[in-house]
Amino acid sequence: MNFFKTIVLSGISTIIKMLSWLFINKIIAVHIGPTGIALIGQFQNLLNIIVTFGNGAISNGVTKYVAEYSEVDEENKNGLISAAFVISFICSLLVGIITFIGSSHLSIWIFRTVEYHSIVKLLGITLTLISFNTILLSILNGLKKIKFFILINIANSLLSLLITSLLTIKFGIYGALFSLVIVQSVIIFITLPLVVKKIDYRFSFKSIEKSHYKKLLAFSIMTLVSIGIGSLTQILVRNHVITLFSVEEAGYWQSVWMISSMNLVIFSTALSTYYLPKLSELQKDEDLRNEIVDGYKIILPLLFISSFCIFFLRDFITISLFTKEFSAMKPLFAFQLLGDFFKMASFSLAYLMISKAMIKKFIITEIIFSFSFYILTVIFVKINGLEGVTHAYSLNYFLYLVTMVVLFRHIIFLKKAK
Repeated sequence: MNFFKTIVLSGISTIIKMLSWLFINKIIAVHIGPTGIALIGQFQNLLNIIVTFGNGAISNGVTKYVAEYSEVDEENKNGLISAAFVISFICSLLVGIITFIGSSHLSIWIFRTVEYHSIVKLLGITLTLISFNTILLSILNGLKKIKFFILINIANSLLSLLITSLLTIKFGIYGALFSLVIVQSVIIFITLPLVVKKIDYRFSFKSIEKSHYKKLLAFSIMTLVSIGIGSLTQILVRNHVITLFSVEEAGYWQSVWMISSMNLVIFSTALSTYYLPKLSELQKDEDLRNEIVDGYKIILPLLFISSFCIFFLRDFITISLFTKEFSAMKPLFAFQLLGDFFKMASFSLAYLMISKAMIKKFIITEIIFSFSFYILTVIFVKINGLEGVTHAYSLNYFLYLVTMVVLFRHIIFLKKAK
């Protein structure tokens, strides 16, 4: 399947996901308001961190090596998948226990109250189910079963729409937070039957070699840094905004961030489902360059058009997705969308580091630019108020893009070098 077909299928999935979230956001905005959206954003970041640690942060590694072995080495493929389940089970069990025991402390850190500790406890209890589902999806991605991968994402969106809407209307913020955990837990009962039908695999300890653990755990460091540090940075930024201004102000920024994420999800999904397996296969610099250039020809024009439409329709979007109470978020759109453009342009290159297991470079750049976002936020918020968060975001990803171009100049400017 080529990149264009992948982005079309991702687009269908994304449209359904966006429509689901549009409806969910409206319900949350009406029933909870900016404060609730800020707290949901906090919990989503905590969820990302715990789930990442819970599956051993090996999902990208599973995708990469399953893609490499699927057609040439069946024995190694099965051994790697078995190793992935072992790692995921051990990590989810340990992290789940820690999350359960420390639920009160985590609730105070994220929500500034112990009131929601039971939600955190539930996350600890269901973590193994969530982790196994992540591994199964990574296997499907590595085998290039894109249609089934996207089908599961669509099912996840529809399930989320149903459960989140009902629980939010009935129980308010508590119901919305509860739904974030329960949806991720039960989706495995949809994923598992599909995977069993489409994968010729049987678990076996005998097929596992030490090299399988080493390869996957090498990738886990990269993912832990990427998702863990990234989510932690968002929590720090949101806490900084809450401390300086209010929870409502944090809710305005979170709302723009949510729209920004919807704008990027079609492109980021296409990158993860197509680029990672594809770049893992390619070995020659010329082939890598051609693949990246072809991707840019599709991604950047479409992203420019979608960002322009969002900016032009920002008044309508604010009222439609939220309420008049959210009108204070409108000045945040311009630099947030500019930052999105830089972000996606840089991510197309950053996937080279993941696909080629460039661990040191990946870790260093992720740590630097995650914390530089927070530092720039502190600086710009002091100067420009809440809009400073989006100024920091835009500048940070511009600098990240420049760094990626410098790191991969031997691939980008390959023809000129010849």
